[in-house]
Amino acid sequence: MSRHAYTCHVRFSDVDVYGHVNNVKYFEYYQEARIAFIGSLDEPLFEPTRESTMRQVVARIDVDYRRPMLFRPEPYTVETWVTRIGTSSYELGCRIVDEEGTVYSKADVRLVAFDTGTQRSRPLSDVERGRLEAVLATE
Repeated sequence: MSRHAYTCHVRFSDVDVYGHVNNVKYFEYYQEARIAFIGSLDEPLFEPTRESTMRQVVARIDVDYRRPMLFRPEPYTVETWVTRIGTSSYELGCRIVDEEGTVYSKADVRLVAFDTGTQRSRPLSDVERGRLEAVLATE
């Protein structure tokens, strides 16, 4: 299985009055890891600096909170991998773990290929599909 690992440092401002990372911050951690994952592919799925109407948008994200994350000097790791490729969308599995493999959170994300010119979904291009298939998890 091909998983991308993103190092995530908890910022003091991420912590709530209970000493835990605020639940909204998990979405930010998953977003940061997703952007790093997409950028890590042989060629990015899109080039932010290129003028193009071909983009991708998040259609759904479902987060399961397993254990509270705490402010600490050691970073957590956010793992991201492709679980499914459809006609115009694909899905990512994600999880936040520590150095011992303890799972703090899991997430499922569906991204949809989007044409900003028409404001509608579009089929994944052959290039996009190929890049995703190259890292599709087989387990």
